[in-house]
Amino acid sequence: MRALRVLKAPSKYYSLETVPVLRAEGSKVLLKIGAAGLCHTDLMVLEGSFGSNLPLVGSHEPAGTVVALGEEAEKIGKIKLGDRVAALLPKDVCGKCSDCKFGDWKYCGFSKYGGINTDGYFSEYALVEAKHCVVIPESMSFEQAAPLTCAGVTIYTAIKKANLKPGEIIAISGLGALGSLGVQMAKAMGLKVVGIDARPEPLDLARSFKVSPDLVIDGGKTSPEEAVKEIIRLRPEGYEGWDGVDATILTADPLSSHQFALSLTRRHGQVILVAQPPELHFDFKNFIFQDLTLSGSLHGNEVDLKETIDLCAKFGIESHVKKFSVDDHKLMIDQNEQIGRKGKIVLSFE
Repeated sequence: MRALRVLKAPSKYYSLETVPVLRAEGSKVLLKIGAAGLCHTDLMVLEGSFGSNLPLVGSHEPAGTVVALGEEAEKIGKIKLGDRVAALLPKDVCGKCSDCKFGDWKYCGFSKYGGINTDGYFSEYALVEAKHCVVIPESMSFEQAAPLTCAGVTIYTAIKKANLKPGEIIAISGLGALGSLGVQMAKAMGLKVVGIDARPEPLDLARSFKVSPDLVIDGGKTSPEEAVKEIIRLRPEGYEGWDGVDATILTADPLSSHQFALSLTRRHGQVILVAQPPELHFDFKNFIFQDLTLSGSLHGNEVDLKETIDLCAKFGIESHVKKFSVDDHKLMIDQNEQIGRKGKIVLSFE
């Protein structure tokens, strides 16, 4: 089969190679990949940010058709031949650590991550864990399903972690692949939604969605004071409480975007980090005098993925997808770096 591999890091591009198709054994199933997403983390792997577990096949966002099952996977009975599925990136979860037994297996410190420290899904066929698969509806294309396995489930889980009530206000800072899905999801979940970015293309994209945010803020042209005044108008008549949003999700890396978003978050509010900047820098006053709570959020489990897929199917939530073929993989990387890019890049094998 053909596959895009990272042979060494740092590298600008993948290497297109022919490699053997692996057998489905144990708890794994073999997918004929329909589409696989390109994520910011994939670029970090090319840069060498995740160490030297190379060579490996890139991508951690797979969707495809089940063509073979391992013995254990057959016994689990969750997935059958011919199913169209989306799958999560972790592999070989230990099942024995404290997180696996008492918490959430997604935090297992012994698991491997497809496309990050073991082979991923930029290939014509790939192995995934049967229990990490979710069947997708016939109405959903592989190109729309693939981004939900990381970008979609990550932002959905972060929104859930905020634990807000319908009508409360959430801000999503950064309207890239995660944020553009997130503003649609949060709105569909009954929240008042503020989308923040400083790039005109993602801002225009957010405004164009059928399920669009209540307020879109250009962080490059709007002062925090002006933004808070706009946010106050989202509150119901007679509201008594704090100025600003109830929770903020940070999806973008630039530190300037973090400070802007924190300045829009009300006292005693929440800040949830899903961005992956090399370092963080906050003013202590935000946490001591503003009493903000900062927490991280890590992708999701199979329950979160099913809820993500169901929500998107029910409300028609979609990514703005730009498709590439495996032969155009260098162009795919170049396009990702273009100024004005919006939405999600997906490698299609159909």
